[in-house]
Amino acid sequence: MRNYIPALLLIVLLSAWAVFFDRATDYFIFKPSAQIYSLQQPFEEVHFEAPDGTPLHGIYHKADSGKPTLLFFHGSRYNIYSFQDFVLPYAQKGYGIFLFDYRGYGKSGGRPSEQNMYEDARSALFYLMLKQRVFPQDIVLWGFALGCAPALHLASQYNRLAFRAVILQSPFTNMADMGFYMLAQKYEGTSAAAILPLFLKPLLWNKNFDNTQKIGQVKVPLFIGFSRADGTIPWTMSRALAAHAPKGTVQFLAPTGIHYNPEWMETAAIGFLEQLDSPPEIDGGELNSRQ
Repeated sequence: MRNYIPALLLIVLLSAWAVFFDRATDYFIFKPSAQIYSLQQPFEEVHFEAPDGTPLHGIYHKADSGKPTLLFFHGSRYNIYSFQDFVLPYAQKGYGIFLFDYRGYGKSGGRPSEQNMYEDARSALFYLMLKQRVFPQDIVLWGFALGCAPALHLASQYNRLAFRAVILQSPFTNMADMGFYMLAQKYEGTSAAAILPLFLKPLLWNKNFDNTQKIGQVKVPLFIGFSRADGTIPWTMSRALAAHAPKGTVQFLAPTGIHYNPEWMETAAIGFLEQLDSPPEIDGGELNSRQ
């Protein structure tokens, strides 16, 4: 029995070490807010559950006849109340809106993680289809920043469902690339810039957010928007992801528009939604469809 004690102790220490770094990296990836603001018209609050029973919260606005519903996946910061102004113009144009919080954000319970985000996204999709009775062909999956990962997860995992379209705003390739970029920005010109990346991939061993692997599996019309002025997710990384997208993907490069002022894509996105059968012509940016 004594011979097993050192081995068991080592296992316990390694497990504790893994849990510590798992939580530590989650801290840097997810920036949830529990700040609650006033609910705006015409949205109503809705409640549903994650697969493990954790309560999830969202806001919903029913689409006008003939209009699709935008299932919106927000990014790593804030919560749905902070995105009401962003989605309001689409509601005013008759589009349905379903905006929900992942576990740990806003009024949703639990703790955020990559796997939990994917499970929460699936729960939101099935709530929209089964509870609100919105057919897949009337659903547009819209991901913003980190939210592009669950949007692409659904689009790839359920690519037999004929979604109306997928919209990606300021997407990234994968979490390791984002980590390298953030370290380069923060420690540029220092010795840490050369040392810290060596530890990055081991620390992110279970946090892939690999959008590059999934984007090629999208079977419906796809729109990718990115801005030259985005200082959080570089437009070059969004363009690199777009290079792996299926043929016919519409790409929009805005000359201006900071990351947390996402209204810069509104005109182009509405043009895409209204003309899904042909690429729209939008002023104020570079718009093209891959041949």
